[in-house]
Amino acid sequence: MVIDMHSHWTPRGLAACAAGQDWYGWRLDRDAKGSERVSMGEHALSFAVSRSLLSDPAARAEDRRMHEGIDMQCPIPTGIFWNYHLDEAQARRFTLELNEEIAEVQRAYPRSYRGLAMLPMQHPHLAREMLEDAAGRLGLRAIVIASNVNGRNLDDPQVLPLLEAAAAMGLSIVVHPVYWGKPGEERFPRYHFENSFGAPLESSLAAMSVVYSGLLDRHPDLRIMFTQGGGWIHFGVGRFNLRYQQGRDGTTMARPPVDYLSQMYFDCLVHDVDALALLFKRCGRDKLMIGTDHPASGNIIGGAVPWIRRQAMFSDEDKDHILWRNAARFLQLDASCLPKVHSFEQE
Repeated sequence: MVIDMHSHWTPRGLAACAAGQDWYGWRLDRDAKGSERVSMGEHALSFAVSRSLLSDPAARAEDRRMHEGIDMQCPIPTGIFWNYHLDEAQARRFTLELNEEIAEVQRAYPRSYRGLAMLPMQHPHLAREMLEDAAGRLGLRAIVIASNVNGRNLDDPQVLPLLEAAAAMGLSIVVHPVYWGKPGEERFPRYHFENSFGAPLESSLAAMSVVYSGLLDRHPDLRIMFTQGGGWIHFGVGRFNLRYQQGRDGTTMARPPVDYLSQMYFDCLVHDVDALALLFKRCGRDKLMIGTDHPASGNIIGGAVPWIRRQAMFSDEDKDHILWRNAARFLQLDASCLPKVHSFEQE
């Protein structure tokens, strides 16, 4: 079994827009070369929207099984559609629309899909209401949030209480970078630096904001995952430890920063064997999971699944954990979705 914890989907509401109409401010059109493009105001991105729709979940699931060896996927809404700019009324409609669509897919294909609920994080009271609706009425046991909320880090007093609430409800949390709004993005005009530097930087900031917030002390069993392998933190954690030991970081956490790396989950998208070895050493075999970025361009060349399978540094049991066991635990899957040879309750 293989579970992909980092793929993407685009809501059907965008694809349904007629020419000249918008979907919560977004427009779907084509550029001068005829390629699909989404835009909002000054922001525009060439993106093959039609490739990421969930209009035929069965066909997508079968295609991924045949060509990538992926049995179950946990799709994240395409990383530009956080829509944290919406007013409260629009945010309610948007959140319900997305959560109901992904819950519908999960109900219809429980062995192929697990849904992540979106939250209107810019409106804390509404976000709490939508959190309870997703976990209750819709049966979604995990949420996905952006790496920052309109420039607010995840330890911000307007953001952190939502993470506390999710943790108290026993929900899992996936954190994915924003596409626009990364720190220093004005210095990323060329060479695809906005992704190569920007995405791991956002994941790093998000992860360390959670560490320094003390959330992992208050909720030691919290399941929280960061994409891009958590960014640069595994290489640079010594610098955080230095400031902790000097007492210069003003933190409320109970232990040195490095101690928390093994409490968080990460996908495998680091694209380098040495980086993968360090990531594995820092987080341990119980916290590393498969991510592919499907159908975007962030997958390991040749595929994340064969990349993990051919690593001599991993035992067969290590690979089993990375390929599906860790994700099954993260998603709280019941026995009906697991291989018959495995008694998950024993772990």
